[in-house]
Amino acid sequence: MKSQITYFHCGNQLKATLSTEIQEIESAVAGVEWSPSFKHTGNDVDHAHQTGYNRAFKDQFSSMGWELQPTLRTEPKLIGDFRKGLVFVEVQFGNSSTLYRDYYKFQYGLANGLLSLAVLIVPTSPSKFFPTRPKSVNNMAEYILAKTYLTVLPINVPTMLVGLLPAN
Repeated sequence: MKSQITYFHCGNQLKATLSTEIQEIESAVAGVEWSPSFKHTGNDVDHAHQTGYNRAFKDQFSSMGWELQPTLRTEPKLIGDFRKGLVFVEVQFGNSSTLYRDYYKFQYGLANGLLSLAVLIVPTSPSKFFPTRPKSVNNMAEYILAKTYLTVLPINVPTMLVGLLPAN
């Protein structure tokens, strides 16, 4: 699917050093087809909507050798979706308040030398991204809100914000 990307606190040197991982992230996103009623089949089981997209991204990232469900800390438990080297990825289809938890993970990871680049993947417009689920997308984490938080809050973690567009 198509996406829009904004970087925060990322210099050209960091982006050049992590260009392979960044290209793989862009490839993983492009490798998942958007559909108004998305379904992903794995192990002969159909998964729809958010679960389906999460499974599709899991397949994309794992096919490129990314670690699945990497742990930054065990107590309290801080787990992400994908990691390769020092690039840590969160795909967020949850409530907008989950963005704060993700930012905390990013801050913790950077402060403890566990990541150099945080990646947050969210839909740009949840109601358009999930048009068949209008009631379940109220107050969902989304691109403009995440971008606003990263702009105004004192979150100085190098971050790649990926907004998923409802288009291919």
